[in-house]
Amino acid sequence: MMRPAVLEKVGQPGVVGVGLLLLCLFFYFGSFAPVQSELANLAGEKAQLLATAAKAAAALREGLGSAQDLRRNKPPQPLVDAPELLKQLNALADRHGVVIGRTSYRLTRRDALRRLEVSMPLKVSYPSLRGYLRDALTLSASAALDELSLQRANAGDTVLEAQVRLSYGFAAAP
Repeated sequence: MMRPAVLEKVGQPGVVGVGLLLLCLFFYFGSFAPVQSELANLAGEKAQLLATAAKAAAALREGLGSAQDLRRNKPPQPLVDAPELLKQLNALADRHGVVIGRTSYRLTRRDALRRLEVSMPLKVSYPSLRGYLRDALTLSASAALDELSLQRANAGDTVLEAQVRLSYGFAAAP
């Protein structure tokens, strides 16, 4: 008996309003709240990167010289470390859940420096890709991300197809 009395008081618009309110709550806790936590993680990572950049800029201002001087003061790794570097890249891929397609390697030489260019297609989620690239660039002081191309078949897919080209500098063998 209680329900018909409430239904009569609220009416059809009230029932529709309560239904829409419940729909909004489901949407918020199912979609919006998880994205907010990911956004907070990204904001923390951004703050950490800005702090690192500020430290590097302060070091340059303190008289360490230009960025080219800093690169000259850090000797490139010897060429014999290239196979170990490739093993480390594969280990990082396993740790981050990255699926690597056919990888191509190319050794280029310019003056006394050699560069190992590693091109690879990847299938990976975006957060895993960020972690993999972050760790891959810390393997060597002379690491560089030369190319990054992202593609997704559908907007709702969580797996990206990425084309990545990393390069690592090495000293010429004596």
